[in-house]
Amino acid sequence: MYVLPAQYTQTFQDIKRTSLSHSTCKLVIFVSCLNIDSLCSAKILSLLFKKELIQYQLIPVVGYADLKAHYLKLDDDVSNILLLGCGASMDLEAFFEVDINEFIVELPHVDGEAESKIELRRKIYVIDGHRPWNLENLFASSMVVCFDDGYVEANMKEERAAYMKLAEVDEDEEDEDSEDDSDIEEDEDDDDDDDNDASQDEETTLVNSDSDSSSRKRKREEKQLKKLKKQRRKELNQYETVIDTYYNQGSTVFTSSTAIIYSLLSLIGETSIENLWLAIIGTSSLDGHYPQVYDKIQPLFKDEVIRLNPSSEDHTNKTADTTTLSIDKDYHLFLLRHWTLYDSFFYSSHVNSKLNLWTEDGKKKLHKLFAKMGVSLAVAQQKWLYVDIGIKKQLPSIFNKYLPLYGLEGVVREGFIRTFGFSGQLSAMECVESLTALLESDKRLLNNNNQQTNDNSATDAQISSLIEKKEKIWVNNFWSSWDALNLTTATGGASKSVQILRKPKGLELIQQGLKHAKDIQQIIFRTGMSLLERKLIKNLRLYRLCVLNDGTIPDLNIFNNPLILSKLGGWLLENIAEIEFSNTNNGSLKPLVVASLDVTVDTYLVIGLAPKYPRGMNNTTKSKIHHKDNNGKEVESLTTRLNTFSVAFRQVSNESGAKVRMESFDSSVIEIRKDDLPPFLERLTLSGLV
Repeated sequence: MYVLPAQYTQTFQDIKRTSLSHSTCKLVIFVSCLNIDSLCSAKILSLLFKKELIQYQLIPVVGYADLKAHYLKLDDDVSNILLLGCGASMDLEAFFEVDINEFIVELPHVDGEAESKIELRRKIYVIDGHRPWNLENLFASSMVVCFDDGYVEANMKEERAAYMKLAEVDEDEEDEDSEDDSDIEEDEDDDDDDDNDASQDEETTLVNSDSDSSSRKRKREEKQLKKLKKQRRKELNQYETVIDTYYNQGSTVFTSSTAIIYSLLSLIGETSIENLWLAIIGTSSLDGHYPQVYDKIQPLFKDEVIRLNPSSEDHTNKTADTTTLSIDKDYHLFLLRHWTLYDSFFYSSHVNSKLNLWTEDGKKKLHKLFAKMGVSLAVAQQKWLYVDIGIKKQLPSIFNKYLPLYGLEGVVREGFIRTFGFSGQLSAMECVESLTALLESDKRLLNNNNQQTNDNSATDAQISSLIEKKEKIWVNNFWSSWDALNLTTATGGASKSVQILRKPKGLELIQQGLKHAKDIQQIIFRTGMSLLERKLIKNLRLYRLCVLNDGTIPDLNIFNNPLILSKLGGWLLENIAEIEFSNTNNGSLKPLVVASLDVTVDTYLVIGLAPKYPRGMNNTTKSKIHHKDNNGKEVESLTTRLNTFSVAFRQVSNESGAKVRMESFDSSVIEIRKDDLPPFLERLTLSGLV
C-alpha cells in the first residue's frame, strides 16, 4: 500500500504507538550506506525519535544481500522496519520471504462492532526516491507501506488499473481451474454411468434424431465462448503491455528522501533549522546526477529558510554561538571557498566541459578568461582566505559580465549557507562534497588494493572474504560521515595529546573530507584527461564504452568505489556532450558504460549512466533533441533522463549466463567476472535494450 502526504501524520502516529516500549527495541532503520540523501534522512529521523523517546536500531547496509541477511536476524518483537534509500523497486514480501499469516493479530472484540478487527504486528515502511515503484508494494501488500509524494495518484492511474485487472484475472483463473477439475470428474462419472446403462437402453434411435440439433447448438456455444476468450486474451495482453512498459522504461531518482521526511516533520510540527539544514544537504546531493530534482525542491526549501530564520540576511551581529542558515550567493565552482580561485576553475567539471581544459587550447582560454576579468594569475593562485576582500565582493558582478562569453552561465547562483560562529561558513554543496569524499574511500582500502589475488588459485571463499572486507570499510566510512553531520565547533582548549587521541567529529571531519575531495577531484581530472587524449572511449552503436584496466590507469584502485566511478563517468559525459554539440548542431546523446577492474577480486565494477545534456542548455533546445527507440520511432528527450541499463543489465545477465553480482540498490551498478565482461558487453550491444 502507499500513503499520501495527507496521511503522513497518521502513519507516524501508528509508528510511534507500535514502537514505544521500555523493554525492547521495536523499531529498526535500514539505510543505504553509499547515499548522502539516505544518510541525512536517517540523521533527521534519529533526532526525531530521540525527542519522542523511541528506541531504535540504525543499520547501514551496502546492498540487497546485506539487507536480507540483517532482516533475517531481526527479533520477532520488531514491529516497524524503515527502509531509507532502498526497497522501492523490489517486491519486499517476496524478497524477505514473508508469510503474512505469521504476522496477523486479531484484536479484541469491541462492543458495537459486528466483527473483530485484524491487524499486522509488523510493518515495513519505504522512503525512497528511486523509481519505478514496485507495483506489488503499492497495490497488493498490506505489510509494505510506501511514502509517496503524490506521484502515484497523479501519474499512475493507467498502471494501477492494469495491475488491478490482472490481479482479478488471476483470482478468476484459480476459481475456473478448480471448477474445470470438478467438471471433468463429473463428466467422467457420467460417461461411466452411460456405459453401464447402454446395454439396457433400447431407444437409441430417438436420441440419435435429436443429436444433430444439439451438436449445432453446442458448436454455436463453443464459437461464442472462443470469441469471448479471444477478446479477453486481447484485453489481458493490453494490460500486460502497460505493466511491461512501466517496468522497462528505465530507472531514475524522482524525488529526495529528505524532502519526504521534512514534509512529515512539517505536518507534525517538528521543523527546525537543524532538520532543514540536513534536508537541504540531502537534496543538494542529487544536483550532480539529477539536477531536475534539486531544481524542483530548492524553491520550497528557500521559503522554509525565510520562514524559520527571517533574520538570516543580517550578518552584522555574528557571535561565537551564531549558527544561522541563510540564502546567499554561491558559486558553481569546485570548493571555491576552500581552494584557490585558479584551482577551483581548473578542476570544476562545469568549467572543464565548457572550455575543454584537458587540451592546451582550453588552458589558454582559461588564462584569457582571467585576463579579461582583471584577475592576475598571482591573485588567482592565492588561497581564497587570503584573497583581497574587495576582489571577493566584486567577483559576482565580474562573473556575470565575462563568464557568459565562454558559455559559463549560471556559475553564480543562490545557495544555502550555514554559519558556525567564528569557525567559518559552509555551503550545502561544500558539505555534500565533503560527505561524499568521506563515503568514497579509505586509506586502508587503498593500501589493501596493492595485494593482487587475480590468479587461478583464488577461491570463491577468498574472493567473498575480500568483498566483505571492502564493504566493511564502506560501513566504517558511513559512520565517519554520520559523525561529520554533528556540526559543532571543535574544542581548541584541549592539549595536543588529547587532540591526537580524540576521535574527530563535526567540523573537523568536514575539513578532512574537503581535503580528500580535492585529492579525488584531481585524480578524476587526470584520469579523464588521459582517457580523452588517448581516445580510450569507444563510440558504439547504442552507447559509449570506457574500460579501465590494470597498467593503463595509474590510480585504478581508487575507482573500486561506485561513487568515485560514477563521478568519473559524469565528468566524461559532460565533456563528451560539449564536444559533440560544439562540432555538430545535433549532437548525439548516448549513454555511457564505465567498467573498472578490481585486481583484488578479479572482477569489473560496471556502471551504466544515462546521457546528459550540456550544462546551461535551455528547455527549447532540449525539446529539439530526439533519439530513436528499438522500432525506429522518435521519442521525446524527456526519456533520456531515464537509465535503461537497470533493465538491460538484468536481462542480458540472465540470457548470457555470465557470473554477475547485482547487489547494489542502484540497479545500473553491477560486478562481473573479468573473463565474462567481453561476451557480456557484446550481448548488451546486440540486445538493443539500451
